[in-house]
Amino acid sequence: MTDVLKQLLIDTLRDPRGAAAKVLAIPLSAQVWWLILAIVVALNAVIYGVFLSFQAPIGVLPLVTNNPFGYALATGGMFVALVMMFHWIGGWMGGKGTLRDTLAIVSWLHAVQLVVLTVLSLLGLVLGGLASMLSLGFSVYFFWMLMCFLKEAHQLNSLGQSFLLMVFGHIGAVLALSFLLVLAGVSPVGPV
Repeated sequence: MTDVLKQLLIDTLRDPRGAAAKVLAIPLSAQVWWLILAIVVALNAVIYGVFLSFQAPIGVLPLVTNNPFGYALATGGMFVALVMMFHWIGGWMGGKGTLRDTLAIVSWLHAVQLVVLTVLSLLGLVLGGLASMLSLGFSVYFFWMLMCFLKEAHQLNSLGQSFLLMVFGHIGAVLALSFLLVLAGVSPVGPV
């Protein structure tokens, strides 16, 4: 099983278009994909907490950025909002993807992102500047992978449509998460 996952990870990085079809063909229910997404969020928070212990507090939202629990809530909220926005906006754009399809690609890509950025963060302990450049490059490449996966999941006609879905989905997710944070009483601190 681990060899299959390792190969799928490599395929995702080498050929996102081909890997997207493989991920969508994995016979897991939506409930299992939700669980995978929750595990990715939890692992993300644990790794963030480990790296956070090596640096001074950062950011304008200390309750969110300076502790793993707040980070997990914000990250989980953002991932769920992305799933919903990609599903709804993809449908409005004529996409044929199901909620399960959208959930599968978001869960898988964020798992891949977690693995790659963790490796790059560890590499940064030895080769700081180079690892930072590689991390930036991967972040840009991640959006290309996301576009390929969205195109496959929603059976869109072009990568242009996929790009628009990605942009509008992220805008919608940020607005939704911001609204929920305001409802929860979380506000930026410091000079405005």
